[in-house]
Amino acid sequence: MQCYMCGAEVGNSKVCFNCGADILLYKQIIYTSYVFYNQGLEKAKVKDISGAIEALKSSLQYYKYNTTARNLLGLCYYQVGETVRAINEWVLSKNLQEDNNPDADRYLAEIENNPGLLSKANSTIKKYNQAIEYCKAGSRDLAMIQLKKVISQNPNLIKANQLLALLYIQEKKYADARKILSAISKIDSNNTTSIRYIHEVKERLKAENTGRRKRKNDVVTFADGNDTVIMSEHSFRSMLDNSKASFMNILMGLVVGLLICFFLVVPTVKENVTGGNTQTVLALDEELSSARSENKSLQNEIDSLKEDLSAYDNKQDIPTSYENLIAAQNLYAAGDAKAASDSIQLVSKDVLGEAGKKAYDSLYEELAPTIIEGYYNDGNTFYTEENYDSAIANFQTVVDIDESYQDGAALFLLGDSYRLTGDTEAALECFEKVVELYPKNKWGKQAAVYIAADDTELSAADVGE
Repeated sequence: MQCYMCGAEVGNSKVCFNCGADILLYKQIIYTSYVFYNQGLEKAKVKDISGAIEALKSSLQYYKYNTTARNLLGLCYYQVGETVRAINEWVLSKNLQEDNNPDADRYLAEIENNPGLLSKANSTIKKYNQAIEYCKAGSRDLAMIQLKKVISQNPNLIKANQLLALLYIQEKKYADARKILSAISKIDSNNTTSIRYIHEVKERLKAENTGRRKRKNDVVTFADGNDTVIMSEHSFRSMLDNSKASFMNILMGLVVGLLICFFLVVPTVKENVTGGNTQTVLALDEELSSARSENKSLQNEIDSLKEDLSAYDNKQDIPTSYENLIAAQNLYAAGDAKAASDSIQLVSKDVLGEAGKKAYDSLYEELAPTIIEGYYNDGNTFYTEENYDSAIANFQTVVDIDESYQDGAALFLLGDSYRLTGDTEAALECFEKVVELYPKNKWGKQAAVYIAADDTELSAADVGE
């Protein structure tokens, strides 16, 4: 055995006679390191990734040259979506033990063979950090949008899933939170943060079902013409319930009136007509006309109540839409056009007043390039990841807004996505449009190649027949 300090042969001696190093202590340190490594390995086998990471960190604190533990630590980080940390551990392992380190070589080779992995990891980190900033600023809607994008790119990123679940809990969307937490529990079964959130969701769902917790009245504000109406949510809902109750009462009155007409008035009229009592017939006919008039009045009142109920239902979206519009204006004024474009897409224009619609149109016109760019970039990301259905949805949105975007790039990529999903007819329609608009640029030339290739296949099929 060699001394860990000077490299001299020490045999079974407890002390190095060359430098005086304590060899026995060194052996004990290495032994302790491998004890923690074995603990980490056992926990990783049962998907207790958090416990495995802590054990492997302890192993490396005792002996940093334990490359076996370091490689496994990188693999655990990769399992929970921490790609950058995983690569750091493998690179450090390779530097500490350049030879006879097959695990680090294999993992790094897989990273090199997937060049889009690093850019994808960098993108998810940026979006996750942006979501945290939105949370700090109180913009939960924007934070959830960013986190959903992160999870779509990296479903195993535990901390992003946990943050989204926490936002769902704050928004009282407990079923959505439970679904996310259940999914990440299959990846890391003993993560204390996830377990704590699961217990919280169970308690709140239990409280909702038993009715032990009373909801506080939230304040609802909405614009009614030039006035701003402010009332508690309880009062707002009570007003809707009262309107619905009035509607049901009137409907019941209408039904009773019709039944009286058919079972009492009409038989009496028939009897009097048969008996020749003309005076009674005229009186009853007048009474019947009066009943019809009353029924018509009731029907008009029902129609009016329906309109009122429809108006109130629409106004429930008013506060949220105005809040998102104001948030978009503030973000754009602060120079954050990307966040402003995310926020304005949450606005329902139809519920805004005239001034609100003008403000919306003006701001949307300013943000249109950023919005289109966002859809185009997302489409490119999905196209690179071979998620062609999502790519089609994003490129179609770009083309609907601006068919000539990026000199036909969006239109071509839309057609190519259709081609790769097997929808040849839709693909050719896009390619022909690209050739028509841009016959000489690279998109038009490539589209022409695909069109010619399809014509060749058709000709070959005709010959075969």
